[in-house]
Amino acid sequence: MLSFKERKQIRAEHYFRFEFGWKQRSCSACNGSGYYDSSAHPLCGACEGTGKEKYKPEHHRGYPLAQRSS
Repeated sequence: MLSFKERKQIRAEHYFRFEFGWKQRSCSACNGSGYYDSSAHPLCGACEGTGKEKYKPEHHRGYPLAQRSS
C-alpha cells in the first residue's frame, strides 16, 4: 500500500502533466458556436460542440521550474 506522501506525489505529477496551465479559447473551426453551419447541425467535431478549445500557452509547456529534475 502506498503512503500518503507517495499518493500525493502521484496526484501532483498528474496535475502538472495534464492540467496545469491549460486555457480555453473560442473554437477556431466553429467560431465558438459549437456547430459547423448556421442551421445548428452537425455539432463541431473539433470542440465536440462545446464552442471552446483547450490550449497550453508557450510559457506553460513543461513542468514548473521547482518540479523539474536536473
